[in-house]
Amino acid sequence: MKKILIAFLALLLVASFLPAGHAADPSIAGVWSLPVLKGKDKGKERFQVEIFEKDGVYYGKIVKLTSLPENALCTKCKKERKDKPLMGMLMLWNLKKEAGRYVEGKIYDVDAGKEYKCSITQITPDKLQVTASLLFLSESHYWTRVK
Repeated sequence: MKKILIAFLALLLVASFLPAGHAADPSIAGVWSLPVLKGKDKGKERFQVEIFEKDGVYYGKIVKLTSLPENALCTKCKKERKDKPLMGMLMLWNLKKEAGRYVEGKIYDVDAGKEYKCSITQITPDKLQVTASLLFLSESHYWTRVK
């Protein structure tokens, strides 16, 4: 009986040093809540964006307007986006996963009508750090996963 117990304990000890299987990296695909950034409603949900992957590239489109009417138009947008519905608008595109981050993408700020370089770092499975950059200036915001 002692020999069996010792063998079992030795097996457990050896197994504890074996490399553990790696869980798949959590994906940024899903629906994310974007906060209001300024004003009296700062911090409240502004709208929701669905991030999806197609052929290894990530995109994001607006799927819910929380602080605006469902039929709101992008009045500050420029060119082809001008006066188009916000609902369904592609506002994030061309993100590529590289070394645990999502880089080389673009993000469109519907409030300013401007396009920026974008990178995303997944802080936790339910929190993203989204960084928009123009030249040498950058600004980060946090998005939370909608459950």
